[in-house]
Amino acid sequence: MDEPLFLKVRPGDAVLYEKDQIGKVLTFIGGSRDPNAPTLFQIANVDSGEIRWIHGEEVTEIVSEYRTTIKKPSSFYEQIQQQQKQEQ
Repeated sequence: MDEPLFLKVRPGDAVLYEKDQIGKVLTFIGGSRDPNAPTLFQIANVDSGEIRWIHGEEVTEIVSEYRTTIKKPSSFYEQIQQQQKQEQ
């Protein structure tokens, strides 16, 4: 049995709720049995900017996921930094 969709949602994700509303997840409140399992989400509607709470089961789709990754600077960026150091 697959886990419910709302268990996969994390802060920063954009989700579809109600019929055609898209919101950015700001934070969530965990359940009493498992504090790490989101049950209520605080979202900001991307169209109106309204901030509200929705129940996890109202999430019908994850539109885009927020990924936090630390990337190594590109070689072009490193070259610019080296040039700036040499100029000083």
